[in-house]
Amino acid sequence: MTTKSPQTVKKSAGVRDNIMKYFSFSAIIILVLALSITQENWLGTTNLSNLLRDTAPLMIMSAGMTMVLLFGSIDLSMGAVCSVSNVTYVHFMLAYQDAFISPWIASILGMLVSLAFGLGSGIALGLIHVKLKVPSFIASLGFMSLWQSVALLITQNPESVPKAMWGTVAWYKIAFGVLGLPLVFALLIIVLLHCITRFTPSGRAIFAIGGNERTARVAGMSVDRTKLIVFAVNGLLAALAGIFLAANLRSSAPTIGDAFTLKIVAACALGGTSLAGGKGSELGTILGVFTVAIIENGMNFIGVDAYSQNVVFGIFVLLAIAITVDRRVRGQIVK
Repeated sequence: MTTKSPQTVKKSAGVRDNIMKYFSFSAIIILVLALSITQENWLGTTNLSNLLRDTAPLMIMSAGMTMVLLFGSIDLSMGAVCSVSNVTYVHFMLAYQDAFISPWIASILGMLVSLAFGLGSGIALGLIHVKLKVPSFIASLGFMSLWQSVALLITQNPESVPKAMWGTVAWYKIAFGVLGLPLVFALLIIVLLHCITRFTPSGRAIFAIGGNERTARVAGMSVDRTKLIVFAVNGLLAALAGIFLAANLRSSAPTIGDAFTLKIVAACALGGTSLAGGKGSELGTILGVFTVAIIENGMNFIGVDAYSQNVVFGIFVLLAIAITVDRRVRGQIVK
């Protein structure tokens, strides 16, 4: 029986990394060319503005998920947290629109309540994973069911932002040409997280934990504290995305975040982040997000139904995982 030499294994891994590195960038170019040729108005200002504006919530949540994936865990509850934040924000404004002198006070307080919930949900998930040693996949699956129920308990029907308070969410429509303020804010967040993960001791600890958690503990790294912080930030960003969706649509829905779970994983995987941990980057996630956004926008533009879209995203996730998985390591699991 023949065995591969270390040089051959290293070369094949390098080829795989290069394929994944340029996969999303190449996919974006191909998709843009194909859609612009086959769809007459796809490159129109209106569609591009909508595409870039609607990308912001997905980018914010994918930024948080990337950090979680980097240390080998996963959070399947992000979509449900987004839904609870979304309905909490609008419900708070409806309940207290006349309780304050200015509608801005009710809006800001509603944001703070939603963000506090997101932060708390992330900390709770982190504690159960870190202290009780429950695998993040199982723990987040339980929280997903919990928060989906909470969102429906808050309201079972969509609620609209009162017309008198439309001015408090008008910031979402601010744009600089086709580039909207929400996307600018999302890009700033993802660049900040990239700098943290790449150039700070805590960020480097995330990669070390994803590569080998036991070694990271032996080296004296604060593994549990790092995980708690990342889960807390992840929950906070999911809640922020819920606020963005409410501001964009001027309404809420108790299931608005459910569709994002698969898209988030797809964006991270297509951006080159390994679901086994230890490999990936926030900047790569930007490309993954735009790949997912263009695919979704293109399918909506040509009239593909939502169920078929999920099939497409599922195929892309499987393809990205097949490319990024490191076959040199046996027994890879999501911790």
